[in-house]
Amino acid sequence: MSLSSPPPFKVATVPLISLRGNASHNVANVSAWLADAALQGISLVVFPEANLAGYGDTLNLRRRELVTLAEPLDGRSIDEVANAVERTGVAAGVGFIERARDGRLFNSFVICMPGGVRCCHRKLHVVEHPGIERGEQYTVLDTTWGVRIGILIGADNYLVENVRMTALMGATLLVAPHRTYGSDGHGEAALQRLSSAQRTRPHVAHRTVAAESAGAAGWLRRSLIARASDNGMFVVFSNGSEKGSNQGGMIIDPLGRVLAEHGSSSSPMISAEVNPDLIAGSVGQQCLTAGRSDSDGPLVRSMLPRDNVFAQRSGTTSRGAIALSFAQVSRIRQT
Repeated sequence: MSLSSPPPFKVATVPLISLRGNASHNVANVSAWLADAALQGISLVVFPEANLAGYGDTLNLRRRELVTLAEPLDGRSIDEVANAVERTGVAAGVGFIERARDGRLFNSFVICMPGGVRCCHRKLHVVEHPGIERGEQYTVLDTTWGVRIGILIGADNYLVENVRMTALMGATLLVAPHRTYGSDGHGEAALQRLSSAQRTRPHVAHRTVAAESAGAAGWLRRSLIARASDNGMFVVFSNGSEKGSNQGGMIIDPLGRVLAEHGSSSSPMISAEVNPDLIAGSVGQQCLTAGRSDSDGPLVRSMLPRDNVFAQRSGTTSRGAIALSFAQVSRIRQT
């Protein structure tokens, strides 16, 4: 490692069990794990999708029930997580149902950094509930650790294009929170639904759904390893489930090597060292660099950092030198 290179740092994933509708309990769990992470010299802990609201299917909830689970980005739960981050010095990524100022609901994930910066991503591929709207931006976060963090939630990670666009925006560490709603026919964690037709399929078709989902956990594992290698990025995956047997986490390096995986440790928290030097030397990053040409100019220009959308949306003043950048998502091009 050269003298000018950023030093390695440690990241962790905690696929903890959360209680539906008990945000205070879930926040307390997050705070406890951050304190433990601080003792281990960990810089960032990633929790699962929707871990503050609780896991499980939301499709059959009435909208008013869904609203009771939702909180604003500057609400009590996120404020308490941010306070724990300040106390411990450990950054945290947590999932929640966001209630925007205009009343719209989103499946969101926020990374709280020491110093007060919060970076929020709204899930792009949403079929959990008609009352939850799709996000419209890819999200990346600059850090002082020598990596740029990208965030994709749940099924956002299933699409190759989403990961590649995040990488083209400069992300070199992908935070990939996830949750499962149950098991497939083999007892493995099932993939999230990918379409409205699949979402509304009657229960009598359970066997068909199970057949379609067979091997889903293995597919997702292989897919994340491939995305890390394809794009020359670290991937931190954290999966929550109502059933403890379906929870899991994984940390992958830019060469596609699994550095840590849930199940190989007796602790719910697994961690690994992130060495930024591995990024530039990876085949994925070399391919991305070689693929950038004059013809990509308009695309690259569209990804340049703009105003801090989080600050505009929440009214919260971001502190520190960490910048945010976003790109608009065209749903037509993705479908």
